[in-house]
Amino acid sequence: MKRMNGEDDKKVVDLTAFRKQKHKLVIEVGGYYAHPKMGVHLHCIGITIPMHTKNAEVHFVVEDHFGNLATFRTEDPPPEFVISNINEFAAAAMGHEPPEVS
Repeated sequence: MKRMNGEDDKKVVDLTAFRKQKHKLVIEVGGYYAHPKMGVHLHCIGITIPMHTKNAEVHFVVEDHFGNLATFRTEDPPPEFVISNINEFAAAAMGHEPPEVS
């Protein structure tokens, strides 16, 4: 008996990879981002030139609402972060509740 479905593995699509790409956050310099579960807020303040210590990779430079600086590769945004705004970032930095969104 001849198989009808999945006969040619070249036609099989990996939906996991597609879903990850679909939900991948696009980071921009000047943008604000938040991780709702962790309560961490980030502000992207710049981008590096190729770094000598990181295999010539280009990184985003971000500050969190505690004032810490960090970097991450431009091709690898932090998982589970969503787009935020300056008001939420400022409220988190000052220890206040974020404003209501209407």
